[in-house]
Amino acid sequence: MKMKQIKYSLDDNRVDKTKNEAIIFIHGAASCNQIWKNQIKGLSSQIKVIAVNLPSHFGSEGPESPIMETYVSAINNLIDSLKLEKVILAGHSMGGAVVLSYYLQYPQKVDGLILIGTGARLKVMPIILDLTQNNYFQFIEMSSEFAFHRKTIKNNKAIIEEVKKNMVQISSKIAYSDFKICNEFDVMDRLGEIQAPTLILVGDSDQLTPVKYSKYMHDHIQKSELYIIEDAGHMVMLEKGEQINKYIKEFIKKILN
Repeated sequence: MKMKQIKYSLDDNRVDKTKNEAIIFIHGAASCNQIWKNQIKGLSSQIKVIAVNLPSHFGSEGPESPIMETYVSAINNLIDSLKLEKVILAGHSMGGAVVLSYYLQYPQKVDGLILIGTGARLKVMPIILDLTQNNYFQFIEMSSEFAFHRKTIKNNKAIIEEVKKNMVQISSKIAYSDFKICNEFDVMDRLGEIQAPTLILVGDSDQLTPVKYSKYMHDHIQKSELYIIEDAGHMVMLEKGEQINKYIKEFIKKILN
């Protein structure tokens, strides 16, 4: 399936020096590239940073009911169209599933993986599947209780409101399709195939993709490293942006050197 258009944000201070090296950030279910604002700002002096809006999200062209292959194909078309020679794929939640699926299909095109708040299997709570079909706005309102650390909920309501505002711009049908993709995703028995260096990051209080998911990936991906971020939930890259960027910068150096 060839996608005609995939929109992305690019904030790069050294385009002429990157030698077609890039890190591509892929958002999760019912989300958009704005969740990577800390990474776009904090990493662009080191490498070309691309944060995509997957098909059917935030103005990107796509089908009414996307499937995993929709997203994998879109990422492949993006990499080919930009003629990228060295690629690090980074994904959050469903985006991590896209990263793993892409690598297992095109291992020769990926030089490193970053898996944030995700897992090799992503079973979804039935209430999420129900609400995204039948009461999407109620789902948006309750999502902060699952997605953020209690300290964030208490002390940084602006982050939560920004995420909710972005979610409103995703249709309920697309949100349901995303969570259906997650619910059907399972590559637990294929992690041994991954040979690329892999960075695994997770919040210590992640309720949606618990720490045990990340530990399982770390145990089964040979060249992986795992860091558990304190006082962070599922949206760890927003809650602890500087700390996440620190680990990513160290990882990038290993890939590019």
